[in-house]
Amino acid sequence: MKNITLKSIVLIFSILLMSCGGSGGDEGNNGGNNGGGDPPGPIAPKAATLSKPANNSECLEVDAVKFEWNKSDDTTSYTIVVKNLLTQESMSQTTTDTSVEITLTKGFPYSWYIISTNTSTSTASSAKWKFYLSGTPQKNHAPFPADILAPKPGATLTVGNIQLSWSFSDVDTSDTHKFDIYLDKKDASTRNTSNYTASKKTVALNEPGTYYWRVVTKDNHGSSSDSGTSTFILIE
Repeated sequence: MKNITLKSIVLIFSILLMSCGGSGGDEGNNGGNNGGGDPPGPIAPKAATLSKPANNSECLEVDAVKFEWNKSDDTTSYTIVVKNLLTQESMSQTTTDTSVEITLTKGFPYSWYIISTNTSTSTASSAKWKFYLSGTPQKNHAPFPADILAPKPGATLTVGNIQLSWSFSDVDTSDTHKFDIYLDKKDASTRNTSNYTASKKTVALNEPGTYYWRVVTKDNHGSSSDSGTSTFILIE
């Protein structure tokens, strides 16, 4: 016993500890990884893929429009949002199915999209599609109201050259289109440009303030649609 040094005792104790507790240490480390860190966050639902009515199409449903979309992962329910593009009235309906029938007023263009939701209250929105509810076949349809792209509604920009841009579509793909641009600091009642053929235009605006603007899309059959008024703010 006298020959056993303190260093030897420590060495023997370390060997015993390693032989008895090696696997337990691994379990402890694994347990730390699983239970000691932050719990995994909620899984967000995936966006649904729309199916019918097809985008930029004419819909001839008699009683009700049947909307269909593909099932999205990690989703418990779907909310469909349908908007009348002329009256700007919207309606929504929630379902656990991937289709729903909705009665709409004929003779109007509509947009629709799906909001996917799960139990974590996370949501994901699908693409937005448009269709024209005719009821009976028509030889010509008014173009869909243009979508304002830039400046984004409510954007704040610096005075100078401002690029206005928009997108548009039409059930009648063979039609040609021109645009009237209305722009002022009051109510977008002043026509700035007539019969413009591109979907973007740069304008020089050197006075700060709030600007109102809209785009009227016209086809070669005399039909037209209004984008609705958008605003942006210019500062020096």
